[in-house]
Amino acid sequence: MPGRDVRLSGQHGCGAMASSVLPKRTYRFGLFQVDSISGKLRRQGVPVKLQEQPFRVLCLLLDRAGEVVTREDLRQSLWPEGTYVEFDGSLNAALKRLRFALGDDADNPIFIETIPRRGYKFIAPVSYESPEGSGASENAAVQTFSQPLPSVTASTRLRVNPWVGIAAILATVLCVIAWRYFFHRSTAAAPPPAPKVIAVLPFSNEGAGPDFDYLQYAIANELVTDLSATQAISVRPLASTTRYAAKPVDPAAIGAELRVSHVLAGGYLIDNKNLHINMELVDVARNQPVWRADVAVAPQQMVAMHDQLADRTAQGLLPALNISGASTSEMPSSRNELAVDLFLHSLSIPLDPEPNRTAIQKLEQAVSLDSHYAAAWGELGWRYYIDYHYGNGGESSVEKALQAYKRQSELDPDSPSVSTTIRVEQGDLDGAYRQAADLLRRHPNSSLSHYGMSYVLRYAGLLDEAGKECDKALAIDPGFNVFRSCAFPFVLNGDIAHAQRYMHLDEHSGFISFYRMLIDMRTGNVEAALQESDSASRSGILSAAPAHSYLSHASPSDVSKAAAAIEADPKLSRDAEELYQSAEVLSFCGEGAGALRQLRKAIQRGYCSYPAMDRDPLFNGIRQQPEFARLRQAAQQCQQNFLSHRDSNITGR
Repeated sequence: MPGRDVRLSGQHGCGAMASSVLPKRTYRFGLFQVDSISGKLRRQGVPVKLQEQPFRVLCLLLDRAGEVVTREDLRQSLWPEGTYVEFDGSLNAALKRLRFALGDDADNPIFIETIPRRGYKFIAPVSYESPEGSGASENAAVQTFSQPLPSVTASTRLRVNPWVGIAAILATVLCVIAWRYFFHRSTAAAPPPAPKVIAVLPFSNEGAGPDFDYLQYAIANELVTDLSATQAISVRPLASTTRYAAKPVDPAAIGAELRVSHVLAGGYLIDNKNLHINMELVDVARNQPVWRADVAVAPQQMVAMHDQLADRTAQGLLPALNISGASTSEMPSSRNELAVDLFLHSLSIPLDPEPNRTAIQKLEQAVSLDSHYAAAWGELGWRYYIDYHYGNGGESSVEKALQAYKRQSELDPDSPSVSTTIRVEQGDLDGAYRQAADLLRRHPNSSLSHYGMSYVLRYAGLLDEAGKECDKALAIDPGFNVFRSCAFPFVLNGDIAHAQRYMHLDEHSGFISFYRMLIDMRTGNVEAALQESDSASRSGILSAAPAHSYLSHASPSDVSKAAAAIEADPKLSRDAEELYQSAEVLSFCGEGAGALRQLRKAIQRGYCSYPAMDRDPLFNGIRQQPEFARLRQAAQQCQQNFLSHRDSNITGR
């Protein structure tokens, strides 16, 4: 890798420099104020976003305003022993970000002058105040302060009892013996190293303009893909971190929330010629950076961007985690510039039906340009599925989704088989189980592997097993809102407290309002159920409409009309679990015949409702119907068929 490798310290602020002890001060120059204690840069009182490393460069230049600060001075002060980093590239990038934040120009500087072949000088007048807020200020150059230790003279030397010295020697000897004993014990039975789990946050746009907002997710996605090619670490899916895009980045706090060992974050900007990307890997437990790197490419060269990100990952980030032997050849991508650009743009397009169609068009064009682009096929499969489930794609879209996922698996056998949920919803429990079991075997530490298996098991009616797999998925990735649907097996089991763990993942959505409505209906909390039914209905959850009419004391004909509408809705019948839930609602509302029809459809579509239907209080209104007994038998047979298939797969028969 170009540039020199040096090490980073995890210290923050101006007073944390390694080579000298710098005073804590508030600096002022031009329209700017720098608070070295809080680490804040302000322009006329308004905070200016500036990352840690450029801020530390600014601090050192301010502390030595009027003097030439050499690049070697900066290296020794800013990057002491601690973490590997490409010094030349990192310093250049830090200065670019600093000048951008100050509105300074390297060719016509107002604040920071480049001294060729030597270093940099802060040339504007600087004043500062003491941390006590005395208001006393000084102009011109700021000196570096250091306080020598007081010398021990004859007049200040303490009289020490000789027994104190002997006791100190004995204590030292005992400490050495104890250390050697415990050291040998610990090395003899050293615990295995803690697993390395990385979350990649959306990157921040630090001045590239709105046309490049899509790179927030595109850069993060590229890094997730590259890191996922390494089996020695676990990588959170990008979908579990996208909610942090609009929040201030605190890697340690986010890492603790996501229960990961490391957080990878960064930002990007564009100067006259290049797109500059900075990356920082933070050790969450120590709240300390362990690796930094920078990438610079032309804004239109997305293939080059991928190559550099892959190179930094393989040659820098992974070695910083003591993982060696990684190769950029393991990190798949396309070599077609337009295909890559189309794919990266698609990642930032919302999943709402109309924008989703735009994403599909971009991805279809990408795979037509490069039919071997595995990542684009995977994203296209997901977009087809969204079009099938929530748009107007119809059955042809789900077939396209399955074909796209199949193509992705052919090109990248190690890619997660996210089509498992589609197979389940299509009623192919046996095929879905084989796929989920294979994925779990290959990726036992993947949250999506456990979630996929839980999805199969819950449709098979094995609620206890499904709940255990959900808990494993949540333990691996506690912030992934896709896991919200894991609440339903616990609702069916009557374990509401457990269900709420998953409902909290997306508690403000109409989806979860519908779940809360079902819970309130179960417990007889009519007022709360009415409120939740209203919220769910306004969010577009059609199955909530009959409940809202019934709880609002609408006429029987209005309730029946709402019931008929959900029976006739083709989108509702695409997911057997939604059919089961609509059967619950209709039974509660006194629409027994419709409830039995929806329940029959659910079982026929592979939703083995036994034993949930036996203990579901919402079916009390239809439980005595002869048809209910027949459906119960069909549900039992559905589950028995699945168990027989699973047993044959386990035993190899």
